[in-house]
Amino acid sequence: MDPIPANRSLAYMLGRKSAPLFFKANWVHKSLAGTETEKIEAEFQMGYLLAQVYEGNVPVLGNNRLAEISGKLTACLTNRNRRHRFKLDQSGELNACAIPGGFIYLSEKLFDLCGEDSDAIAFVIAHEIAHGIHGDANKRFLTKAVINGLLRLPTRGISPVVQQMLAQLVQQGYSREQEYRADRFAVALSRAAGFDPLGGARLFSNLFQLSSSPNPFGAYFSSHPAMPDRISRIEKRVAELR
Repeated sequence: MDPIPANRSLAYMLGRKSAPLFFKANWVHKSLAGTETEKIEAEFQMGYLLAQVYEGNVPVLGNNRLAEISGKLTACLTNRNRRHRFKLDQSGELNACAIPGGFIYLSEKLFDLCGEDSDAIAFVIAHEIAHGIHGDANKRFLTKAVINGLLRLPTRGISPVVQQMLAQLVQQGYSREQEYRADRFAVALSRAAGFDPLGGARLFSNLFQLSSSPNPFGAYFSSHPAMPDRISRIEKRVAELR
């Protein structure tokens, strides 16, 4: 994980041993009853622990091109209270995921499939940003079981049970409406950042062509809406915005 700025959160200064006690008394309260800024901070605190679990099991790395594209996208967001971190992961799968708190991962395999099409990469990133902003990632990851597991975080490492839960949640699909809504958001955000939102349609077209091979996507894309339908909706939305 990248180092956390000193002013980000008291939880990080408390250290891993006492962090669960801090979260139990403070995180749940702020996430339910705090101001919007406090809710975003609480989400970041819990998401940071989830990202630790993820990065402890899947090798990740930074990428200059990814940083440049994501920087253009986040510069167009209206809510600047949210902070985002973007990394490539080496899961070997064709996937991307958003963990609460703005931690977004794009698999190296999917990144390479996009090739020189920066518009396609921008669409995927914008789509994952949407899942975070709309609260879809929270609903997926911040379940009672996961929170209880993190609140019992041992001092000598992450519980294997929490690791297993996180791995399952990464592969779990969103609902059709959540996916459609994230696609609509991605069209608007990528367009605002100067990218061609039809890059998303081109990517889904490439993925659809790959779908004739046996199980090319694992569980991730198999749970998503049909790609021809998503392509049609993206093209229609782009035409409406012209």
